[in-house]
Amino acid sequence: MELTTPRLRLAPLSPAAMQDLLDGRPASGHRWAEGYPLDGTLVAVAMQADLVKHDVPRGPFCHYQVLLREDGLVIGDIGFHAPPDDLGEVSIGFGIVPVARQRGYAREALTAFLEWALQQPEVRTVHADTDLVNLASQRVLLGAGMHLAADEGDRKVYEISARG
Repeated sequence: MELTTPRLRLAPLSPAAMQDLLDGRPASGHRWAEGYPLDGTLVAVAMQADLVKHDVPRGPFCHYQVLLREDGLVIGDIGFHAPPDDLGEVSIGFGIVPVARQRGYAREALTAFLEWALQQPEVRTVHADTDLVNLASQRVLLGAGMHLAADEGDRKVYEISARG
């Protein structure tokens, strides 16, 4: 499953593409923007690879690269940490390389991602957390419709729930 926005494609990473990324190679036909992959990308993809290794069915609740529609350049990623739990809760994370920031890409990707996630019957609530000092990510989370759910000292947790 791939999501599209006016300027972006959110393309899921297959297990083979995750391994390529962890080995420092772009997937076939993809080019990486300067600064990709981010440190958070490597951590998130390693978590997803571990789910695959342990045969956890992920379905569409995986990791996605954020590509510019105009030229296919990978500028970041967004993804689920794991499939929804029994309560319908799921956590996500995202990142855009520094050279592509302050252009609204993160908000555009996150908005599309949240809209899709909240339409899934197994999803009740989507969570995201960020460092206390990461004001840019906090603005993106708020701009995409999430609200502050908890302030845990050095972390802030945001959430959004399915309607109706």
